[in-house]
This record gives sequence, structure tokens and C-alpha cells, in this order.
Amino acid sequence: MKMKRNVNEIIKHNIYKIMKQEISRKKKQKKYKLMFILLSIMAIILLCCIVYKYGGRQINEVKNKEIVEVFSKITPKDSEQGESNLSKTSFETKEQENTKIKIDGYEVIGIIKIPKIQLEYPIITINKTDTNGDVTVNISPEEMKVPMKISIVKYWGQNVNNFGNLSIAGHNNYDGTMFGKTKKLEIGDNIYLTDLKKQTINYQIYNKFVTNPNDVNILKTDDKSVREVTLITCTNGNKERLILKARENK
Repeated sequence: MKMKRNVNEIIKHNIYKIMKQEISRKKKQKKYKLMFILLSIMAIILLCCIVYKYGGRQINEVKNKEIVEVFSKITPKDSEQGESNLSKTSFETKEQENTKIKIDGYEVIGIIKIPKIQLEYPIITINKTDTNGDVTVNISPEEMKVPMKISIVKYWGQNVNNFGNLSIAGHNNYDGTMFGKTKKLEIGDNIYLTDLKKQTINYQIYNKFVTNPNDVNILKTDDKSVREVTLITCTNGNKERLILKARENK
């Protein structure tokens, strides 16, 4: 009788042990399933962010290449009069006698080309000028955000290839687009700017340095009888600015 009781107790103990293990196994399964669902959601969100950021950037890259092609086909007379707005969804070249080129509402005022780093972009402007309609003034960081996502932007100064200093800004993108490769440029390298009159001028870099974002001295020029261009991009985690200054190479 005692032996039978012991056997029953052993059987009950084993059944309890098995049930406990099964409950633990199911809890672990639920835990792993929940973790899998959470990780999947996080992965989807991350993927969407990457597609939004870099997908949009690639769309702008294609857009800029087409703008460069369109610009090369416009005659000086065409670019000085009239208007053709090349929006997000249209790159059609209207065969009209008088045409201005715009990209997402921002006017294209020239082309920058740097062969050493395979860079070629339209230069766009916010059209915020002084009473002479020449020097861009008082552009806030907020005003620069949208156009800088599109292309290279005139930040301050004279129009393309005019005498004096033209300051243009571009993002230091990690994938090398925009001004992402300008850190590879050195003193003596060449920059080519083409204006609305289809005049292309060669500028040679004579200074390269890093400064703080509030340094307004970079906008000044020592000699207003010469043509200069200043390239501005962020560096060091957006804490500083990489500056490249170039003047006309006669």
C-alpha cells in the first residue's frame, strides 16, 4: 500500500513537473513572439526612414542631372527672359523663345562643376536680394532648409560670375552627393561656374579652412574688382563649417 502511494506521488510529481515545463515553454514562446513582432515593427520603421531620406535624395539627384541638361540647351536670350517652372513632376523643356529654369519653384541661376570630385549641380536662389537686385541678404537657417535639400544654394553675395564674392552652400551628405566630397579638394584645384549668359569661368581654390557657423567674415572679399566664390558646407557633426575660397583663374 505504501509502495502504491509512493508511485502515485512520483507520477503526480512528474505530471506537475511536465505541466510546469510546458507552461514555461509557452511563456517563452509568447515572449519570443512578442520580441519578434516588436523587432519587425522597428525594422519596418527604420526601413521607411531610410527610404524616405535616401529615396528622396536620389530623386533630387536625378532631377538635378536633368536640370543641368536642360540648362545646357537654353540659349543666353532664353535664360534672361520669360519663365519655365520645372516642378517635382515635370522636366519638360518648353520650346519657347523666352525661358527661365526653376526647380521646385526655386530659380536656377547657374551651374557649378568640379571635375576632381565629379560634381555638377544647378545653383538655385531664394531670390532675396538688395535694392540693386544683386546681393542676397539676410537669409535665415530656416529659409535655407528646403532649398538645400534640393540642390546647391546661393547663400550670399553677387550673382554667378559677377565681380565680388559669391557664397554658395551645400549639404555634406554621407553618400558623397551635394558637397559631400568637397573635403577632398585642395588649394590649386579648379571650380567652374556657368552663368545665365552661358559664360563659364574657371576659379582656383586659394584657401581651405574650418570655422564656426557664425563666422560672417567668410562672406567678405578683400578685393571687389576680382571674381570670387566661397563654398560652404557643414563638418564635425554640423558643429563647424568647412570653407573653400576660390578666385578667378586668369
